[in-house]
Amino acid sequence: MEKMTRELLLKALILLLAFAVPSAYSQDQDDWLIGEWVLCEDPDGSPKDALQFNSDGTGLVVRHDKQTEFLHRRSGENVEMLANANGYAIPINMTASPGRDKLLLYSDKTGSTSTYIRRDSGLVESCTVKWPPPNNSFKPTPLRGAA
Repeated sequence: MEKMTRELLLKALILLLAFAVPSAYSQDQDDWLIGEWVLCEDPDGSPKDALQFNSDGTGLVVRHDKQTEFLHRRSGENVEMLANANGYAIPINMTASPGRDKLLLYSDKTGSTSTYIRRDSGLVESCTVKWPPPNNSFKPTPLRGAA
């Protein structure tokens, strides 16, 4: 039953995003965004996580204790995500740095900005958070039903 509910929710999120997004939905996701992004700076001390952006517009937020599925699209330097948080669709908006080597997540609540970097960018050494650890690539669980 839980699997069926999860699959229905994911399909509903995909449908919702498809109607909310113009036809310019990034069919050509084979670009700078695809891959692992690790938390590098977090002034608010939020739960530590990493992001996996897939070329099909899906992704995962990976924490030490759980994974959260999301859908994503990119428009210029803006990255829009729609996360499945316990059955609720949570919008998350990030901005890429001019060099597209960092993703910036601004918090309206605190006024702070957290930073994610590509795992393969070579910038990990300058991070204060370093999660997941640089020597231990996280291994997200494939989405159910994915090949």
